[in-house]
Parts: sequence; C-alpha cells; structure tokens
Amino acid sequence: MSFGKTNPLARVTAVVVNYNSGLWLARCVNNLRGHRASLPEVIVIDNASSDGSVEELPALDGITVRRAHRNLGFGRGVNQALRSVATDYVLVINPDCLIVPSALVRLIEELDAHPEAAMVSGRVFDMSGNEQRGSRRRLPTRDQVLAEVMPFSRRPGIDLTTQPPPTEPEEVEAVSGACMLIRMRALDEIGGFDPAFHMHFEDLDLMARLHEAGWRIRLEPSVIISHAGGVSTRRRAVGVMLAKHRSLWRYLNKHCAEDWSRWSRLVWRSAIIGHALLRLPLELFRR
Repeated sequence: MSFGKTNPLARVTAVVVNYNSGLWLARCVNNLRGHRASLPEVIVIDNASSDGSVEELPALDGITVRRAHRNLGFGRGVNQALRSVATDYVLVINPDCLIVPSALVRLIEELDAHPEAAMVSGRVFDMSGNEQRGSRRRLPTRDQVLAEVMPFSRRPGIDLTTQPPPTEPEEVEAVSGACMLIRMRALDEIGGFDPAFHMHFEDLDLMARLHEAGWRIRLEPSVIISHAGGVSTRRRAVGVMLAKHRSLWRYLNKHCAEDWSRWSRLVWRSAIIGHALLRLPLELFRR
C-alpha cells in the first residue's frame, strides 16, 4: 500500500491491552503494521502476563510496551495508555484481533467524513468466517437483556447479526468492542473508560456515555475484522463469567435504572446472581 505525502496512519495510535495472549499479540501488531511498516504507533499495556507473549513482539520502531505489576483490567489499561496519546484517533484493539492497514485507513476516512461521530468499527468475524455476535448490536436495555437470556422470547435482543448487514456505512447504537477507532477529543470529553468495569461491558458503557454526550457511532460494513475471541480468558472461565455478571449489574444501574423501584432493583440483582450460580457448574465443567 502506498500513500501520498501524509500517511493517514500517522494520525492513529493503536492501544492493545494484553494478558497472556500468546502468539496472537505479535500477529495483531504484524497485521496492523502491514509487513513490518512503522505506522501506526502501537502502545501495548501488558497486564502482568506470564506466557512470554510480549517477548514475541517484533523489534520495530514505534512499539511501546508498558508492563503492569498486576492485571489492571481492560478499561484501566486503556486509560493508562491514553495519557500519552497525541494523535487525532486511537484504535483500541484486542490482541486476538486482526485488521490490515487498508481497512484501518477506511475507518479513518469514515470518521473524517463524519465529525459528529466519536467511534467507528467494521464487521467482526471469527476464524471460521462467521460474523460474531456483538459485531452489530444495540445498547442494552432491561427488556433486551431479558430477551437474550430467555429462550423463545419474542422481544428483540441486543445482537443484530441475525439481520441482513447494511450495504453502506450507517449510524448505529453500538459496535464490537474488539476493535474500535475512537476520536481522542470525544474520549477526553467523557473521561475515557470507566475503571470500575474490570472486564466486560466497559465498551458498551463507553458507547452509552458517548451517546449521552451527543456523539454518534458508525459502522463501516465494508471493513472486515477477524477476531479469535476468548484467547486470554479460556483458562479462567469462572472468574470471567462472574466478572461479566458483576459488570452487567453495574451497567444496568448506570444506564437503565431511571424508573427502578427498590423492589425491581432487588429482583434484578437476585436474578443476575441466580443466573451466575446456574452458570457456575457449566463453567467448572469446562475447565
């Protein structure tokens, strides 16, 4: 790929929060850089990995690694990196996610064309070529959460990947958190990620707060992103499952509690705890 005098990738800093992602971290950076190029700049926040994944990174200019002494969580890790980002845009990307430079340039062009938009992403596919749940989705409401967990529900859920994809870029409520190109000015305005979300729902919380601040989110369906998914969480399935339920409770309290009575709040909290307890034997069996 060749660019004119100004390489659009110079306007982006990629942030990767890594935790025991193995060879995927190096694959992510190599794909992002495109045959060992020097752009975009990459900041890796390593959350005390013990698998040697950081040591597999290519020795290239413009790759900064910061090692934490403990697992900071995703949001805290990104926020730490944001302190030194001076570019117009930041690409927040999972270490087991692959995007090529030409696709990233298309996302840059989409944000450039829509100054009202704070974020853009493409369609996200697994390694078998299937579009992943969450690639296209709504911001959660209580009814949609119920629809997701109740079999045979006729209510619309959060996931939109069962519907035909759009043929042109469009405004959406939410995109995949695996790969998000975000306008730094918008992140600065809302204060970055909420560090109280250790794992899961921090991306949806960010998107909800962007909407509340008047920003828009866009989907560019021509951009294809590959995502292995769950690489760093498979060995700690129980902890991840429990963290997901805690984060769901926090999200609902922040964004869906405007008409909650004390009784409704108690019922919902009990239901979330009950659902986690029902999932626990399954997660233990998987180990």
